[in-house]
Amino acid sequence: MDSEITEGDSEKRILFTEQEVELKMLKVKERIEKSLNSAEPKKDGNAPSNSNLRRKIGSWTFETVGGFYLPTEDVSKLSVKSQEQLLIRDLIYAFSGVPSSHIRPDISIDDVSQLKTDQIGQVRFKIDESFSGAFRALANELLPLIGYYINVQSFIEDTIMSTTCCRSLGVALHRNMQQYFEVQSTLESQLQEQKLNLQELVHQLRPWLVTMEAYASLTSHARSSNLTTAELLSLMHEHQQHFKTEGLKQLITDVSHYYMKMVQLWTQKGVLYDVRGDFFIEDTRANAMSSTLLSPKQCCHSYWTQRYRLHLDRLPSFLESVHEKIFLAGKYLNVLRQCNAHMKLMQIPLSYVPGDEAHVEFIRSSYELPARKLLEILSENQQLMQHLHNLRGYFLLKEDNFTKSLMEKCAGQLQYNVDCLIPEKLQKLMLEALQGSDDPYKHMLHCQLMDCDVATQLANRQKRLKEEKEEEKDMNSEVDASSEAESSNDLPEQLTIYGFEALTLRYTPNWPISLVIHEEPLEQLQLLHRVLFFLRYVQHQLKSTYYDLSKCNSHAGALRDRMKECILQLEQHMLLDIVEPHWQSLLLVVDKAQLVDEVLSQFQDTLDHCLLLCLLSEPVTFVRSLYTLGQLCLNYCGFIEQPTSEEFDSGVVEYEEEFNSLLLSILELVVELSKPKGASNEMERESCKQLLQRLKFISKDLTTRPNLKEI
Repeated sequence: MDSEITEGDSEKRILFTEQEVELKMLKVKERIEKSLNSAEPKKDGNAPSNSNLRRKIGSWTFETVGGFYLPTEDVSKLSVKSQEQLLIRDLIYAFSGVPSSHIRPDISIDDVSQLKTDQIGQVRFKIDESFSGAFRALANELLPLIGYYINVQSFIEDTIMSTTCCRSLGVALHRNMQQYFEVQSTLESQLQEQKLNLQELVHQLRPWLVTMEAYASLTSHARSSNLTTAELLSLMHEHQQHFKTEGLKQLITDVSHYYMKMVQLWTQKGVLYDVRGDFFIEDTRANAMSSTLLSPKQCCHSYWTQRYRLHLDRLPSFLESVHEKIFLAGKYLNVLRQCNAHMKLMQIPLSYVPGDEAHVEFIRSSYELPARKLLEILSENQQLMQHLHNLRGYFLLKEDNFTKSLMEKCAGQLQYNVDCLIPEKLQKLMLEALQGSDDPYKHMLHCQLMDCDVATQLANRQKRLKEEKEEEKDMNSEVDASSEAESSNDLPEQLTIYGFEALTLRYTPNWPISLVIHEEPLEQLQLLHRVLFFLRYVQHQLKSTYYDLSKCNSHAGALRDRMKECILQLEQHMLLDIVEPHWQSLLLVVDKAQLVDEVLSQFQDTLDHCLLLCLLSEPVTFVRSLYTLGQLCLNYCGFIEQPTSEEFDSGVVEYEEEFNSLLLSILELVVELSKPKGASNEMERESCKQLLQRLKFISKDLTTRPNLKEI
């Protein structure tokens, strides 16, 4: 029987089909098992150990490896050259996942079969100690390739037919592994031609150690987590930053192709194609009416603000630096489409290659094209500069004739409680004040009566801004916002503010100017206008107040002049020191701007700085003190118009003491804000110092106090 196995089969060199080969292997296995079972018992009466099923047949040893019997040479009987060739052959097979009896894991085969797939990479392999120590030392460097290969190949087999995002990684790995297989095939050919030694094998496979380690680490992490597309791409980017291999570089380029295609369509066409919900931009009105069919009133700033929702958890880490430009590029393309603008779109393939910033440049160009075109439409076709001049003229009192005429025509109405005023009548009076104006957009200006004082409006605004920053926008926010809006419209039965406190202006520009001049900046302009109009109204009352010189002493007139100068300095500080310089800077930026976002950013910064430097921000103590001081001046006007000989002199003294007390509290507050710990930045401190200089001469008798020596 031995001769049949060792000599008979070796003499018949013919080709067999796969089924015939399997049949012959089964027959060989059965004959070997039969031979082993018929072996004589040992002297102690025990049968041979089944855990070490091996039987010597000539110079070969058949040994079970994972349930299969593999013929292995007796290494101790081989020459050094034969050992080297045998070790090379086993290494090549082991690196391709083929079991070898000379290269074994450090745990039993039965234990390996019970391991999970992601645990195989942790198994360590060792070479039969019968080989030369020099060979083993040289080959040990490559042994981790076995675990890496098993890990990667099992991941490919598990995911290549799945429907998860890991399928794209499995497909890309399968494609990239062809290079590895080609190297293995080349090594096997060189071995058969006797042109390969162990040192050359190590030299050719050493570069694959890092690559396969990166692949194995990536697949282990991807297998252990239920990743989204963005998370998978971020994980691959993180691995590329760590390993920096060409294989991983090509891999992430292949896997990111689908995502970058979505970026390309959005930035260059304004089209969202996201059937799997992987993209970080969502069109909340995808099933609604097309924006090109909306009326100008429907297609406003709030529509474009609410239309798209950003999901930053769907954003790969390598696109975080340009995600805003990606979003704005597609948004502006759709805005231009709604404006019926015509322009030549980009058609450049977009891909991500680690270490190459070409995709960043393409995204930037895709953003700049519609942003430049939109600014061109706003500036040339929609007269943006004229609208900005109107805002300064009407809201910031630059049009003195209009402000003076409005105040004179509405003087009789403004003294009443706001509940007693009729908005339509005020609107008619305002139109009469505008009759002499040649502004083509004056029809966009309207009167508005607010339902609260400036301090309350300012406090509500600050509270709303804080909530928007702290709370994430979700589906419930719309419900909460609507309920808050309804509750805010429930006005009290009797408001305690007068017309001169409640009156402000409203500007309603058409689309697409409303993309720049919308609710948020208009609210800030209304806050500035209400304060400035109130100060101008107080001045007007102080100037127009008539009093009998025969009944009023010079002290009363001096106090009135002092009040008038104080209010004037407060107004000029806001207008001349703050508003006018910042608005001039805004106009210069708009005139030289190349992109629409330069205008939007500068416009918002200008209004933010004006509110901050005019101290119309937190805390609202300054605003309340300002209105209290103005109301005192108005009360004094009524007092000196009807003087009484008995109580007039003492009344003037009381008014002066109260005026000094209020002015002192304002000065103390401004001094505190001018300190480094009081102001939010250097600009606010400088603004406070300018205000102190303006009030210095009016309050010269008060500055001798210890807490005001810094003035």
